[in-house]
Amino acid sequence: MEQRAERLVRRARNGDTEAFTQLILRNEEMLSRVALSLLHNMEDAADAVQDAILAAWQALPSLREPRYFRTWLVRILIRCCSQVGASQGRHVHFQLEETLTAAVETPDWDEALDVQAALDTMKPEDKMLLGLFYRDRLSVREIAKALDVSESCVKQRLSRSRKRFRVIFSEKEGLIHGK
Repeated sequence: MEQRAERLVRRARNGDTEAFTQLILRNEEMLSRVALSLLHNMEDAADAVQDAILAAWQALPSLREPRYFRTWLVRILIRCCSQVGASQGRHVHFQLEETLTAAVETPDWDEALDVQAALDTMKPEDKMLLGLFYRDRLSVREIAKALDVSESCVKQRLSRSRKRFRVIFSEKEGLIHGK
């Protein structure tokens, strides 16, 4: 986490609501994407994000390391998604390179749409994991802390998710481009 963000976390821990607002705005898109990938419903995702923001504000004094704010926030969001999913009578499962990175960094809209179409057909946990790693740029260590699993587990899951993505993406590419 960059130093400016760490300073914002420290200020927010001391009760600075403007600093906390800035932190949330910086992470808003990522939070929405993760919640939507887990809950598959805009209203439920929005509820989970709101719950997570409130829970984060209330628990902020307990955050020991400001540099892990994003990881900590994702972990809170995952718990909130689980609660929202359970309240709706659904069980939300959280057990959880090259093409994804290129799609995130390259403004090739055709490829980006193909990547999104492939991601949309994947399991929520695969989609979330790949999104956290490639779109949101969380490290393996940060993802492991957020999901409360070991780093080797995250690496294994990432590897499996990448393989599944490649298969789906290759099939879609073949259908789309007549290969």
